[in-house]
Amino acid sequence: MEEPQRIKNVASSKPKTPSKRKPPTPQELISHYESQGLDSNAAAVKVIDDLQKALFGVISSGRGKKDRLLADSSRKIDSLNSRITILDLKLDSKPGYPETFAIGIASGAALKGIGAVMPQILGGLAQIWNSVTSATRSSS
Repeated sequence: MEEPQRIKNVASSKPKTPSKRKPPTPQELISHYESQGLDSNAAAVKVIDDLQKALFGVISSGRGKKDRLLADSSRKIDSLNSRITILDLKLDSKPGYPETFAIGIASGAALKGIGAVMPQILGGLAQIWNSVTSATRSSS
């Protein structure tokens, strides 16, 4: 009978796992700072300041997969944002419908003007060609 009693004593002597402490509530934090002599408004500002510092410390810790994922995602978002900005600039530099219509009219007028003087230009080029060919024939 003594054996079961000994097992019971060994089991009861094991240390209990420490339970996780709950973080203090915002009201408890404000009460803590008020007990240190701060007024209610200054205590609330101090609590917010402490929470911001803790949050910044967690974000900028640089440890773990989540932080690498966050940094990688941030880099990809920045890259995507720069590509969208470049695309937007390219689209802004393209002419719209009124500008395209004006370019078409100007091109048509230029072609019509070239077409009107083209026979004269071709005639002049033909005369030059004939002169060069006759000069080379007579010299040979």
